[in-house]
Amino acid sequence: MGWLSHSICNANEVGNWSPIRLIRDGPLLSHLFFADDLILFGHADNNQAWVMNDILDEFCDYLGHQINMQKTNIFFSKSVDDSLGRRISGFFGFQEVTNFGHYLGVPLLHDKYTNNTLRFVVDKVHSKLTSWDARQLSFVGKVTLAQSILLSIPSYFVQAMMVPKGVCDKIECIVRKFVWGFHNGSSKMTLVSWDSVCQPKPYGGLDLRQLKDYKTPFMMNIGFNIISNVNALWIQVLWSKYSP
Repeated sequence: MGWLSHSICNANEVGNWSPIRLIRDGPLLSHLFFADDLILFGHADNNQAWVMNDILDEFCDYLGHQINMQKTNIFFSKSVDDSLGRRISGFFGFQEVTNFGHYLGVPLLHDKYTNNTLRFVVDKVHSKLTSWDARQLSFVGKVTLAQSILLSIPSYFVQAMMVPKGVCDKIECIVRKFVWGFHNGSSKMTLVSWDSVCQPKPYGGLDLRQLKDYKTPFMMNIGFNIISNVNALWIQVLWSKYSP
């Protein structure tokens, strides 16, 4: 990946590669790498397609690999003409998509987060719950599973987005029903309030954490990075769009 990044940077310096800006006066974007995944950015024109294709061919020849066409997609902005988009996607042989889908469980392109947007998180928790036979578990076993698995599933999403209160309430409702159990198809009566259950053990609780308590520290961490790590690319993009 280092060789590919170096080739793209060289193409930028000589003016062959045309990077894009997500925001007017924002930083230039030509490529993003994460592990073995990458996104290439460029203007939608025939010359740029040839430049990208030549660099990718050199990269594949250098490593002796081939691009997986089934796992590679091409995405155009709304301002690109449909006929031009079809020609470029046909030139590369990549499938044209209108959405990048999810990466590490998080949607890459989305509007404002709503309860429906994050419905998949609730469904993920519910599917995990239904895969266990709660009748075979003791109360301690249910609490342990709820603490280690059920409440850990949404924690990743909370780190990357502001999860609506309605989604948190639905997930905690699923966890409460799982912990207290069912009788004849109906939820058993809760013996103590959920706030008491989520208290630390020295204070009489079971040390379960409420999802609303997850959100605040993660959002504070993002805010701290925005203020302190101003040289990071993603922070430069945010500053160029939202800073006064």
